[in-house]
Amino acid sequence: MKIKLTTKQMEWCQDLAIKRSGSKNHAETKNSINCFKDKKGWHRHYVGVLGELAYSLYSGKKMDLSIIVMGDDGTDFDNGVDVKTSSSKYKPDLLIFKRQYERKIADSYVLAWLQLPIVELIGSISRNKFDQYKQIKNFGYGDSYVVSKTHLNKIIWN
Repeated sequence: MKIKLTTKQMEWCQDLAIKRSGSKNHAETKNSINCFKDKKGWHRHYVGVLGELAYSLYSGKKMDLSIIVMGDDGTDFDNGVDVKTSSSKYKPDLLIFKRQYERKIADSYVLAWLQLPIVELIGSISRNKFDQYKQIKNFGYGDSYVVSKTHLNKIIWN
């Protein structure tokens, strides 16, 4: 499922990302590591907000617009979904830092892939299925769980 964002929507996402990041003084946290060393401190929040907006547009669910100093409970939406967004060059697999996965419980995960102005919602998976398929990998930022995109349920317009 591909969603094309407008310039205005992307600017809105950037504004929210800067505010969220600023609430943490643009610092890394236990659950949020800046893997974009050549980007501004708020960039990882921007990547996430873009994915959340795309899922919101698809699902009709309201985004959580709160700007909080403390982290959330592991979900981005009231239906228990946590959106994981990648800006990788190639279509990604679903990756969740092990520490984050163990501390924050979502019912299901949606993988979004940025190719701005397009955000592709690649697929979704329940936490139980994620546990079935996850493999541990380390890309230099600590252990992560990875599930192949081939195990995700395709997302289509209803």
